[in-house]
Amino acid sequence: MNNYNTYDDFELFQLTQSGDDRAFSCLYDRYKSVVYQHAFIFYQNHDRAQDITQDVFSKLWEKRKSLVIHSSFKGYIHTAVRHTILNQISRQEVADRYIQHLPKEHITAKNDVEEYIVEKELLDILDKKIERLPKRMKEVFMLSRAEQLTHSEISAKLNISTKTVRQQIYNALLILKSVMKYIAIIFFSFFS
Repeated sequence: MNNYNTYDDFELFQLTQSGDDRAFSCLYDRYKSVVYQHAFIFYQNHDRAQDITQDVFSKLWEKRKSLVIHSSFKGYIHTAVRHTILNQISRQEVADRYIQHLPKEHITAKNDVEEYIVEKELLDILDKKIERLPKRMKEVFMLSRAEQLTHSEISAKLNISTKTVRQQIYNALLILKSVMKYIAIIFFSFFS
């Protein structure tokens, strides 16, 4: 019987790629707390951090045969957590846009006006926070969110690496996270 704990990450990953679920379990045990802590720092929420942890390892298992890790496994895991968080944020933005375009027959005209005013004020707060981002970070963030450019397109347009693009977007989202919590509190207290 193999003692998987004596294997390094690369050996465990190679075994995982061949379908060895015990090697995968060992990688999971080694890195689940790292993934969880990284996600918890971002969300400050136990359940969300657990969901991110499960997503990262589920995708790793699903893509194990085709996955090529160029750097260390630990480096790959950190990148995977960031991508998973950013993808969840993007999906939430799409869902929010969809909800904004749903018909609101059950809401009275008065409520529509009040909601519009509050929403506009809250969006103004967010816009002001975006305006105060550092110049390059704001530029990258706006190209990503407003113009819907991919990381590669932004990289080519600004002559910076895709890693820098990802990091700038990640940092912008961290900064904006605080104002989003504030907006959510105001929005839900107004309409509850």
